[in-house]
Amino acid sequence: MNRQEKGLLILRVFFGIAFVIAGFDKLLRWGDVSGMFGMLFGSAGAILAGIVLVIEIFGGLALVLGFHTRKAAWLLAVVIAVAFLKTFGVGDAPNLISTLRELLVMNTGKMNDMVNFQTSTQLAYLAGLVTLGVSGSKLKAMKAD
Repeated sequence: MNRQEKGLLILRVFFGIAFVIAGFDKLLRWGDVSGMFGMLFGSAGAILAGIVLVIEIFGGLALVLGFHTRKAAWLLAVVIAVAFLKTFGVGDAPNLISTLRELLVMNTGKMNDMVNFQTSTQLAYLAGLVTLGVSGSKLKAMKAD
């Protein structure tokens, strides 16, 4: 196993465990979670919460085991992207630079610090999942041109 594959293994295991824990946390706090999803998505909230719970647990396990890594990573990336779009206050910052600052840097600007931390974390997770979605579990040997 080369260094790049070891790096991918670390990403897979870290994100896999994080998503399994997030899924079980949703299961253990089902009433709160389904209520929150209901506020975000209306009458479809409980169904979507259940779908996300299943995706997080099984997608996380797939990452840990290296089973269909690309598919699991892309599916989890969609979950993160939707969470990001639903929680980030697009348009709250006064201009583009302030919006980018709020997105990319944990900042104490107009947005709530917890939301700010959450959006920065979501972007980091999204970047890692996209990396796994593109590369999978192992790097393929590239042909010389």
